Amino acid sequence: MHQRFRLLAAAGVVGLASFGAHSLAENAIEREKAAACQPVEVSVYFAPGQTELNDFAEDLLRNAVGRVQQCELAQIDVTGYADATGQSSANYRISELRAEAALEYLLNNNVTANQINITAKGDEGALLEDGVRAVMRRKADLRIVPVQPTA
Repeated sequence: MHQRFRLLAAAGVVGLASFGAHSLAENAIEREKAAACQPVEVSVYFAPGQTELNDFAEDLLRNAVGRVQQCELAQIDVTGYADATGQSSANYRISELRAEAALEYLLNNNVTANQINITAKGDEGALLEDGVRAVMRRKADLRIVPVQPTA
């Protein structure tokens, strides 16, 4: 009888130790996942007058998608820009289409968020105070914000 009790007690200790180790491993995985789920910012650039993503832009977005693939997302912000070439109304529309193209890529790759903000800036800010054109303005900036775990 005592032998059976000692075996049951030993089995219980082994089971408790296994449960404890399993629980620790789960906690470590959750901490690692939370650490990996950090905001991601990326800018994708376009050729003059273009609103379609090129291969390089798609590679950048693919990388961003991979970084947040396992995360619940709180927010996605996408802002489209244009340079100061041409009419302001056309530049606004181009910046809008650039932002939409970047967002569409995310949505087509199953990246969704609780809130999505899309903004078009057109050529706003494309000329500096001294009249010099700002460089690298034909773009869409994306900020992908995961839900932050509560402590």
